[in-house]
Amino acid sequence: MRHAKAAGEKPHESDFERCLTEDGIRIAGETAATLLSRGFRIDRIIVSAAERTRQTADLVAEGMQLTAARLDLDELYLAPAKKFEMAICDCPLEDESSVLIVGHNPGIAKLICDWADQSLSVPTATVAVFESSADTWHNVRRTKVHIPKLVCLLQHGKVAWPRDETTSDPELSE
Repeated sequence: MRHAKAAGEKPHESDFERCLTEDGIRIAGETAATLLSRGFRIDRIIVSAAERTRQTADLVAEGMQLTAARLDLDELYLAPAKKFEMAICDCPLEDESSVLIVGHNPGIAKLICDWADQSLSVPTATVAVFESSADTWHNVRRTKVHIPKLVCLLQHGKVAWPRDETTSDPELSE
């Protein structure tokens, strides 16, 4: 998930400290409600330690009534896609099958597009839900057999694209 809409920088405030806007707070809550209503569950949350990503993760966890383990990582602040993938795949908890990772562009968008194997628009508060046949997180993307498949794309708190028997791939971004 890309964090929800953040306010611009204020004097004496770093980019790391930027908070969500009222609209960002609302959309993060709507996103949580949509994830919950579609039956998605989350075993662990991994989040950049920046304020706007932590706020987004808090709102999603609260809205989904999650008790998932959470890991806030300084190294995910403005991290490249590979760092996000490593955070998911290299440090799993026992019996964990679902992870929410909340980060920043361009890294989180690149990870989403890499895993979807196409160029997608990733505005703030976008969630891409993937599934994989891998038996461990470490094996996700390790072979062509375990490439994650896009299941659902949420944007602005709503389902932008669901995978089912009647849909084709999501539209490419311009």
